[in-house]
Amino acid sequence: MLSTDIQRESMIKRIKKVVSTLMEEDALFRDDLNYSDIVEHLTNLFNNNLPFEEFNTMSDEELKHHCSGIMSIEILSKVGEDFTPEQMRTFDEGIKRK
Repeated sequence: MLSTDIQRESMIKRIKKVVSTLMEEDALFRDDLNYSDIVEHLTNLFNNNLPFEEFNTMSDEELKHHCSGIMSIEILSKVGEDFTPEQMRTFDEGIKRK
């Protein structure tokens, strides 16, 4: 196993732990997100946008905060997926008024 593979496995292990905790604490995460998909998504985001050394020195609480924010955005991105055209127009009008 190359060191980069070891680093990736270490990253995945930490992310899995945090995602499990967040899903235990928040039913919205548990009900609306797929565990495996979100772990893969978070791993790819951190792997592509953050040097491993920076990820590795991040506290568990800071990692939890970042993961929670990203997971919340993922849930928000699903708003409206099942809307009918009429519901979407109503939603759009509500947004425009704000």
